[in-house]
Amino acid sequence: MNLPDRLDAPTRLSLQAWLGLVSALLAACTPAPVPVAPVQPVYVTPVHHDVGDDERRFSGTVGARFESELSFRVGGKVTVREVDVGQAVRQGQVLARLDAVDLLLGVDAATQQWRASQVDADQASSDAARFRRLLSDGSVGAADLERQQARADAAVARLAQAHSQLDLAHRRVGYAALTAPFDGVVTALRFEAGQVVAEAQPIVMLARPAALDVVVDVPESLAPELRTYQASGHLAAHAGEGATRSLELRLRELAPAANAATRTFRARYTIVAPGGSSAAAAGLRLGNTVELQLSRGNAVASAPLPLGAVLSVSQSPTVWVVDPNSGTVAQLPVEVLSQTSDTVRVRGLAEGALVVSVGAQKLDAAMKVRAVARPLADAINAAPQTASGAHR
Repeated sequence: MNLPDRLDAPTRLSLQAWLGLVSALLAACTPAPVPVAPVQPVYVTPVHHDVGDDERRFSGTVGARFESELSFRVGGKVTVREVDVGQAVRQGQVLARLDAVDLLLGVDAATQQWRASQVDADQASSDAARFRRLLSDGSVGAADLERQQARADAAVARLAQAHSQLDLAHRRVGYAALTAPFDGVVTALRFEAGQVVAEAQPIVMLARPAALDVVVDVPESLAPELRTYQASGHLAAHAGEGATRSLELRLRELAPAANAATRTFRARYTIVAPGGSSAAAAGLRLGNTVELQLSRGNAVASAPLPLGAVLSVSQSPTVWVVDPNSGTVAQLPVEVLSQTSDTVRVRGLAEGALVVSVGAQKLDAAMKVRAVARPLADAINAAPQTASGAHR
């Protein structure tokens, strides 16, 4: 703005300062332009329904069908441990021994008690016989004979009791040696020599290696339908044996209640060895890792999707679906049928729906997006779809 030339220099400078201040105030009162939200590109996978196999995989272990916890029938101090973990034992073989000094003292005390009872019984019987002779000549009354006979009968009963106590003391000495009740393999030891153990305290785990099962924990959602699946197992080959080995399995037992900590159900599968031979003869050992495969045909159409497309697979699963016309996203619930480490099979979506398959956790309903076809999406949908259990 040009000021009149007739104004002196100080006045011109003052007016210029006021004009600058007014311009700054007007600029501050003008509202800032609203920024335009950028359109976020997202990878999407189209929904293509098919009727594929429902397949789940779990990691299980080979365990003994019959396994017993062994304990001493008396308490005491362990003097020697005769076995190690993994050792094969025969029926009757000694596994551990207790210090039997106290038990032998008990035998000695029971022996002395039996001898004293024997003396009392002999004396009471002799007195009863004498009273019967005196009764014949009237020297004693019948009541006296009855009382003496009662004392003799009580002495005989005490003698039988002392004999039982002596027999029990001898048995307890025998309990100082823990023996194997059957042929098996020691799988756990919970004691060492010098340790004091209580009566009936489990200290040895003994398993029968001839009858083996595959033990696996399955999720709570699968347990009610577990018997509808066909089971097979794959055992990793040992060094130099080549490819993995397949096992024929049959569900034998399913726990009636879930584990309180993991909320899983324990299932035990019988190993059907070829030709009716035992599982041990087939080369299986306790503790071998087996990949359990469960499969069944799907009765309804479903769609495979990348695993990252589903939010909260275990509880209230949902996906983000893109509207290509408006560029908005909507969160829709789905039903998860099965799952692998890479893909998940769901139902509840429309054919051709565009599902966000990368970065779904970072979206919200207010965002504007641009659908971009995910690379290899067609290959994922075209590949044979099998779904495996995510819970291991």
